[in-house]
Parts: sequence; structure tokens; C-alpha cells
Amino acid sequence: MADTVWYSANVPADFPTRDSIALLCAEAGNSVCIRVAGKPRYWVKYAYHSPLRGEGRTQAHVAKLVNTNPASVVRVPEVYLGFSRRQCSYLVMDFVQGTTFAQRKSPKGRHSKDDIEAVAAAVRQLIEIKMPAGTAPGPIGGGFIGHNLFVEGMSSLEYPTVGHLEAQLNEVCFPLAFGALH
Repeated sequence: MADTVWYSANVPADFPTRDSIALLCAEAGNSVCIRVAGKPRYWVKYAYHSPLRGEGRTQAHVAKLVNTNPASVVRVPEVYLGFSRRQCSYLVMDFVQGTTFAQRKSPKGRHSKDDIEAVAAAVRQLIEIKMPAGTAPGPIGGGFIGHNLFVEGMSSLEYPTVGHLEAQLNEVCFPLAFGALH
């Protein structure tokens, strides 16, 4: 069965083949760092029976918006390739060197005020990204919504508008208030 490439952009010359990506992932956990000339270069997120398409397209969109902003307080890894092979989806992006917020805890298990403020600024910047009016809820380019609110973490349908999503959530969460139960 052939691979399905669902996202591809600006693939660098040192980019690994899809076969080598799949092989490395088969030998690893749920993500893998690919080194080039001994240095971390790419990060691969992959999952079986999990649709990474929407996540990948959305991340690519957000990366373009955020990374081209000179005032940005956060960097979003650029997405180079998204593909599926058999039952597995792969999302290949920049490897971002650094320490995570969790790794920056003091020995007493606390974070510094500067770290907390930096995370808050990054979250504010991401929240401020606005979609054009009339954009359907869900991933960029359409698709099912992935969230723990839904059974098995995925919506069962694509919602054409926020109003449709709100109406269904109200029916499910507040059936008596909306007359669903008689």
C-alpha cells in the first residue's frame, strides 16, 4: 500500500526518506528525534489509528503566523511532512532545542516567576490568533475535532459552524434544558 502524503512544504536537502522515518519510529516510543551530522534536526510525532492530519495542518498554519512575527515570544516548530502508511500517521517537524517548562522546576518543585510569566505570554500570544469569520470549528482545512470532550477523543462529525457545535454540546450536556428528553 502506498503512503498518503497529506502535508509537504519546504523539505530541506538533508531530509530523511519516508522509509527511514517509518523505520526509526518502529524502533522508538511515540516520538523520535532524527539527528543529522550528529545533531538533533527533526522531531517526528507518530501514532497508530490516530488522525494527525488536522493537528499537522493546524500546527503548520500557526507556525507560519507565529514564526514570521518578529515580536513573537514563542516559536512553533515548522512542519515539513505529514504522511500516513498503513495504520500509522507521521508528522515531521523542526526539532526545537531547549528545556521544557517541566524541566525548569527548582529542586523544591517550583517554577521561577520569570518562567511562569514567559509561559503566560506564550499562551496569550497563541490565544490571540484569530481565524477569519465563518471558519468552521476544528483543524485548519476541515476535519474532525480532537478533544477529550468527545467519545474516544474525536468528534464523530465535522461541524460546519460554531453554532452547530454549540447546539450539539447543549443537547448532550443539558438535555432537559433544551427539550431533548420528553
